[in-house]
Amino acid sequence: MKRMKIRLVGILMLLSMLVGIFSVSPAIDSAAYLTEAAANSNQVILAAVYQFVLALIYVAIALLLYPVITYVDKNLAIGFLSFRIIASTLMVVGTVFLLSILSLSQGHSSTLNHNTATLEIIGNMLKYTRDYFNHVFMVLVLGVSNVILYYLLFKSKLIPNWMSIGGFIATFLSIFASILLLFQVVEVITLEYLILNAPTALIELILGIWLITKGLNYSNISGVNNHAGEF
Repeated sequence: MKRMKIRLVGILMLLSMLVGIFSVSPAIDSAAYLTEAAANSNQVILAAVYQFVLALIYVAIALLLYPVITYVDKNLAIGFLSFRIIASTLMVVGTVFLLSILSLSQGHSSTLNHNTATLEIIGNMLKYTRDYFNHVFMVLVLGVSNVILYYLLFKSKLIPNWMSIGGFIATFLSIFASILLLFQVVEVITLEYLILNAPTALIELILGIWLITKGLNYSNISGVNNHAGEF
């Protein structure tokens, strides 16, 4: 059972990458989102669904890992789980803003243009708020949870240390990208933003495959094997 759950974590990590790709909505991220969103409404709705699924996956991964890492440091394990839940909540809120932008876009497409300026102001407010929720605050909170996780993995040697160190570096690069986005140094879905987030995708790919094929090394954690049935 223990081995199967850790393998499931690996599968969910790989699945999160795939779902994350489908959760991107080019119509919303384009400069002409007020017209593009309505013209690509099905794609926007699917992106919202995928984002909701991604939020559930993030929580599921945390719930599956919590029984293991709690033997390393219970307080930090609770912190990891809590920050994951907060990050997922922020993602769901961002999804609501995504659908709100779609609704506004549909209203913009059907209007006689005398309210265009007002709709554009509202649209910009919704879009920037959604970007801050999804690409700044959610990533920052998720980054904190990942730092805690990689610290616990490094401390316990549940995975090779080089992988934990790689996770630290990748996470800090993603956090840095979100800070740059917060101060409007870079834009969403730009080459610079993608490059800074690429290491996170790479380390999660490696970790996901590792968990599926190798699992975790419990030799340095006392009590885990005696309570294997709990997780």
